[in-house]
Amino acid sequence: MAEEQRRGIGQELQTARIAKGLTLDDIQAQTKIQKRYLQAIENDQFDQLPGSFYERAFTRQYAATVGLDAESLLDTHEIKEPTVAPDLDKSRVDADNVTRAGMHRTEETTIEKTRAVLPKVILAIAAALVVVAVWAVVANYAGKTTHENADDSTVSVGSSQVSKSSSSVSSAKKSSSAKEKSSSSSSEAPKTEVAAPTISGNQSTLDVKVPANDARKLSITGSGASWTQVKSNTGAILYSGTIQANETHDIDIANDITSVTVQTGNANNLTFKFNGVDAPINNASLVWSAIFNISQK
Repeated sequence: MAEEQRRGIGQELQTARIAKGLTLDDIQAQTKIQKRYLQAIENDQFDQLPGSFYERAFTRQYAATVGLDAESLLDTHEIKEPTVAPDLDKSRVDADNVTRAGMHRTEETTIEKTRAVLPKVILAIAAALVVVAVWAVVANYAGKTTHENADDSTVSVGSSQVSKSSSSVSSAKKSSSAKEKSSSSSSEAPKTEVAAPTISGNQSTLDVKVPANDARKLSITGSGASWTQVKSNTGAILYSGTIQANETHDIDIANDITSVTVQTGNANNLTFKFNGVDAPINNASLVWSAIFNISQK
């Protein structure tokens, strides 16, 4: 009976809406009632509404929006106020400011809560892993840089040591070279030169060239007893006596003396050196004389 009384109200509301040029979306925007409930009212499908309270409340709002007398409309179709207060716990106003009734969410279970939180946890873990990965890369790069710097330092020190070693070797070579040059200079210093003797009869004549400022010394060594006399060009006797075997007599010659003559009765037993340089007289007999002509180089 109630359904028959409500029948036709939807058509009346729809006609008024169309007459005003409004759509169901417009009515929803003004009344904040879901479009599906408005459509159910127009189709007289009041059983689609959350309850009898909402039948009257939604119908009143709809009627007022399209310019109809809500109370008269409700009375004509005998839509009475409910005797029992509605359960408002099952209604809510969503973010779009539209009232939604009879759709109160049940308490979320632990599993549902876990499912809701799980994506956030996963994102947090992923972010933490990214941070750790970045830190590891930075730390690894920093370690390599430090190691490379340490290697460069070692190479530098090694190069320095090599340079020092090379410098030492170079110094040693220079020192050695200096010594060699000194030795060479020493060895290359002018020496006394004794020319090969020229022989005439029982006499040998030898030309001796002595460097300036060098001392002049005639050394006579015997291998057996041999009488010997040494006389200068000035007539002075520089030595006279018998030279025994393994005996050496050194005779110093003054710088103003230009020649000395040696006479011996056993020339084969004698050897001669002038300033340490061998001076063979090439005697052909035992009685022999040798003349040393001395000049300065």
